[in-house]
Amino acid sequence: MATNGHSTLQKLVSNDVSTLENPQSSTISFHSINYTIGTQKSSYSLPFMKMQHKQILYDINGVFKSGMNAILGPTGSGKSSLLDILADRKDRNGLEGEVLLDGQPQMSEYKYCVGYVVQDNILSETLTVRENIRFSANLRLSKTISRKTKATIVEHVIEQLGLEGCADSRVGTESVRGISGGERKRTSIGMELVLSPSVLFLDEPTTGLDSSTAHAVLESLHRLSRRGHTIIFSIHQPRYSIFKLFDTIFLVAAGRCVYHGPANSVLPYFSSIGYECEQHDNPADFLLDVTHADTSKNKVNNHELNKKNEENAHRLHDLYIASNVYTLMQQEIKAARNRIVTTATSAVNYHQPSTKSRFSEILYVAQRTLRNVYRNPALITMQTFVPTFLAVLIGLIYLKVDNSESVGVPNRMGAIFFIVVNQVMSNLSAIELFIKERALFIHENASGYYHVSTYFIAKLICDLIPLRIIPSIIFSTIVYFMIGFQSSVAKFFIFYLAIFLTTTCGASICFLSSASVKVFGVANLLAAMSFVLMMIFGGFLVVVSSVGKYLSWIKWVSLFRYAINIITINEFEGLEICPRNNPNNCTMSGTYVINNDAHIQYNNDWDLWYNFVALTYENWFNKTQSGNVGAALFIIGYIGFYGFVIISFFVQQLKETQKQRADLPAYVLKTLWDIPNKNKLYEELADVERLKRIFHSYFSDHESHTETTNEELQTIVDKRAYACASKYREKLRRLHLSHVDYYTDTIPSLSRRTNDVQEQASQSMTPTQTISTKTSIDSSKQDDYDTHFFSVSVV
Repeated sequence: MATNGHSTLQKLVSNDVSTLENPQSSTISFHSINYTIGTQKSSYSLPFMKMQHKQILYDINGVFKSGMNAILGPTGSGKSSLLDILADRKDRNGLEGEVLLDGQPQMSEYKYCVGYVVQDNILSETLTVRENIRFSANLRLSKTISRKTKATIVEHVIEQLGLEGCADSRVGTESVRGISGGERKRTSIGMELVLSPSVLFLDEPTTGLDSSTAHAVLESLHRLSRRGHTIIFSIHQPRYSIFKLFDTIFLVAAGRCVYHGPANSVLPYFSSIGYECEQHDNPADFLLDVTHADTSKNKVNNHELNKKNEENAHRLHDLYIASNVYTLMQQEIKAARNRIVTTATSAVNYHQPSTKSRFSEILYVAQRTLRNVYRNPALITMQTFVPTFLAVLIGLIYLKVDNSESVGVPNRMGAIFFIVVNQVMSNLSAIELFIKERALFIHENASGYYHVSTYFIAKLICDLIPLRIIPSIIFSTIVYFMIGFQSSVAKFFIFYLAIFLTTTCGASICFLSSASVKVFGVANLLAAMSFVLMMIFGGFLVVVSSVGKYLSWIKWVSLFRYAINIITINEFEGLEICPRNNPNNCTMSGTYVINNDAHIQYNNDWDLWYNFVALTYENWFNKTQSGNVGAALFIIGYIGFYGFVIISFFVQQLKETQKQRADLPAYVLKTLWDIPNKNKLYEELADVERLKRIFHSYFSDHESHTETTNEELQTIVDKRAYACASKYREKLRRLHLSHVDYYTDTIPSLSRRTNDVQEQASQSMTPTQTISTKTSIDSSKQDDYDTHFFSVSVV
């Protein structure tokens, strides 16, 4: 039995072509969904002083089976919020209710068995259609699948969606024409289909498409639904030819369900409550008109309009729950909730995380990033031309400076300042790069393509080589010898390292700025203001020691100060300064200029360590020893970008932890507070708590039917409780691998109970036997831990 189950699982995880053609049919059911957000209240008081909450969804219940399931409603009705909740893309703060996939709650594996296509087509624009779909397959399919099989899956998806004609065409950018809008949408769908998801969510799939293209996209989805996929999508105002493709309609108005049932029954239903659709009217337009309050006779403001729409939605909702359609749907919803799905056939179990190595993730993401770079000729040209032009310009301005005190010293220091300013400011173009990729990164990370650190490392590698190292070599080689800096191989390489690290640091600050805000203009302003502030305290425009203590601390975060210090020490150490009219009588050393004119403290190695935070002593740098600061500036250079990664990672972890902790009782949280590395434990425990809650809800259903229960209902409830207990035991088995003792101390004998259940059931349960259930409450901890424990015994 176990072998057969394992082979089934192995086949489904492998996502072979037969699975793509006949995917597992799944059912999504949702129960008592309430969703509230906090919004700023309009008042004359300070913005942060008053808050009000707005409820988006009110007690939403429903079920979606395989087929075309449309969520309709006017703008602002809550249809997109409902879709995001079903796809587990909403923060759990303010969210109540539960969503079940094949009778099981949303757990950590959920995102691997559903696909989600966002409203805007988020694709890598320089890649072809085939390359985009292949990228998804490489990162999201199991590493046990061969490259040949993955290629077969990709080609099959392309064929399914009718993309053969544009498979090798690039998606296209704003300046370079690519594929059409409909082909973009189908490519986005294809990137999800490589997983053969049991459920596919789409947010407004017809947005931005003309009528014929929109119909073609929906026809593709209709074909997929006939192969067994559960297609769930929000849509605003479809044409009649699209409306005819729908199997189920969920009509929402002002956050309330006003109809949920078969698409071919929607017009008869509204006719029965007094709303007749004219013979030649589009049913979709008719439904939107019904959900809007009639304001044609009187002019009303927005507040009155919203109030009338609320009243209209209330009335339609009341009519709906009093109808036979509602009664029939409630029976289907209950049946979906009581659905018994075995471990071998559950969609939750045959789509698992990719388990791909971190190195493979970095390789694929870096490969795509490099493709984006070399397929953007304008970027490559500018990254080569601009450094060359500026290097020649600076070289001509300071051509062959002498060693005189009156001209040579000021020109050298001016050239150094000009070089540093140029290298930093030229990185402002890097701001746009991440802002363009922000939506792509967020979507792919949420969909499980890769980790945050993977994106960072790949970006780091691909940013360093083509955009930082090569331009720095070009710039340094030209400007160093044209200006006439000291002729020393060691000094040249120190100069090059300083230029490279300065450029890198400037780029990292730009990345940090672009990661902090979404608007290009704001990000550009933040980076520019940071550079100006750092430049003032760089030591060239003002003597930093003369600035008051309340501002002098800024020098410690000034990129310009570190860069100018490195190049100044490198150039002036060992240089002899002579009068312009007597070049043979050199009376001043470069060290004197460093300490007095440049106001840089440089007497020994300790001063370098003090100024640059960290030193890595290297003997081959001869007397200057300024190369020792290379490692320090490198750390400073990337701390900004890496800071973004750290912040993003912890914000993401915080959100996930909060989402998981929201499902845990206070007593458990208190017990687990001091456990190290508890995020994974939170995830497992949250799954356990959801299973317990589902069990309790089934038991409550059973109790509520004690007077009118029949044998069939008894069997369904009891078997569902057993299935829940089995899943529960599996989660507890995983917990035994880490920190399980803390949890079993909190819940006495819980693990023993579930083990007993499994052993007894495996020994004595037959298909005709009934499992009786009972709940027990740990009364000693009931105040802190208001959760029902349970045990299952076989009669």
